[in-house]
Amino acid sequence: GAGSAGNMQAMAAAQANREGPSLSDVMDGRQVQTALAEMPDLQQHLLEQLPDGDRSVAALNEVLRSPQLAQAVGQLDHVLQSGQGREVLVSFGLEPAQGFDIHGPAAVKNMLDQLQKKSEDEKK
Repeated sequence: GAGSAGNMQAMAAAQANREGPSLSDVMDGRQVQTALAEMPDLQQHLLEQLPDGDRSVAALNEVLRSPQLAQAVGQLDHVLQSGQGREVLVSFGLEPAQGFDIHGPAAVKNMLDQLQKKSEDEKK
């Protein structure tokens, strides 16, 4: 009916207004696997976080493809995009940007920028 057409238009407009990727887009398991293959130091660091008997690339790849990780990333993405990201950033030891009460993909981008900055600062 006409109501569902209106809903479809509203959903399309909301999608068009997105200002970047969701955290789920960025944390796609296959893309992360490919990136880690090109960053052996980071891959080794992540392997060290796995349980003692499970420190293999195959085990890490299994975690990256797991529905549990996808669900956790989806929940974190929801929290960030709903405007509750300030507490998340602080819990990660990050300094939220001035006025960090943003919603949507801009919040995800801000968190990723903060993580990258922290990583670069730690290398110095």
